[in-house]
Amino acid sequence: MQFWSLEGLVRYEEVADLQRALVERRALGIIPDTVLFLEHEPVVTRGRGLQWTGVARERSIPLSAPLPPSIAFAESERGGDLTYHGPGQLVMYPIIKLDGSGFGPERDIAAFLRKLELVFVEWLRGLGLQSESREHATGVWAEGKKLASIGIAIRKWVVWHGLAINVVNDLKPFHLISPCGFSPEVMASLAELMEARGLPWDRANWRSWIELELSRVMSAHAMSDGNTAPVERMTLAEAFTRSS
Repeated sequence: MQFWSLEGLVRYEEVADLQRALVERRALGIIPDTVLFLEHEPVVTRGRGLQWTGVARERSIPLSAPLPPSIAFAESERGGDLTYHGPGQLVMYPIIKLDGSGFGPERDIAAFLRKLELVFVEWLRGLGLQSESREHATGVWAEGKKLASIGIAIRKWVVWHGLAINVVNDLKPFHLISPCGFSPEVMASLAELMEARGLPWDRANWRSWIELELSRVMSAHAMSDGNTAPVERMTLAEAFTRSS
């Protein structure tokens, strides 16, 4: 398993192209499971539709108003509906083969989602936050608020797209949409939850700290020897070179 941290703010469409290249190489067994860490330029994305909850509802919720020029819009292959990405939000894209040999359960999409949620729930509880996953509400909740959103796609039994955790990002853009069918008021950031509880955390170096923490937890769930793969930092151009 390898972890790549992309420098700066990256465009959504460019990272989608990178993921497609990595998915093909992972499907062929050329590369190991690969996890991307990054921050996006401000963008609202729309997935394939809200998950079925057993209750009839619209599968896609339209934008209530035009987006401001500072926020782009992009369609996505992932599950879920509208969500927002921007600076201060850590996005994690796991390019993981569901073959049962590492982090990915063998050809079981639901089990993969539950495992991904569990990793984050366990990590947040370790920080001192009351955290949980919820039925028919894919993502991670902490202190009663939605902290992380999850939406994946799958191709050739390789998962891509993934998870976005609000850390120090501005939550106001969520009020431009109904994030994955929820009221924008349910969204929270790690910064406000940790500081409201008076819990210690590394705000100054939040990104490198969280990347190291998540690489450690995911490695523990994927590698029998318990070793943690290093987080490699690189530009988007370098990542494309490594994926070709």
